[in-house]
Amino acid sequence: MIQLINMLANLVLLVFCLWAVLNTQLETKVFGTVALSLVAITSFVNIVRPDTFGFWSEQSEVVSNVAVAVLAVWFWRRWYQCNCLGKR
Repeated sequence: MIQLINMLANLVLLVFCLWAVLNTQLETKVFGTVALSLVAITSFVNIVRPDTFGFWSEQSEVVSNVAVAVLAVWFWRRWYQCNCLGKR
C-alpha cells in the first residue's frame, strides 16, 4: 500500500513539474526551471526504478528531497520578491 501511495505522489509531482516548466505563462527563470526539472527527473526515477540507472535508482529519494528543498527556497524567494519588496 505504501508503495502505491509513493508512486501516486511521485506521479503528481512529475505532472506538476512538467506543467510548470512547459507552461508559457509561468516565469520560472533558470533557477526554477532547474529545480522543477530535477524534481521531475527524480520523480520519474522513483516511479520506474530501473537497475540500469545505478546511483540514481538507489539514491533517488535523497536527490528528490534535496530537489524539493531547492524548489521550496525558489518558491519562497519568488513570493518574497512579489509580496515583500514592493511594499517597502
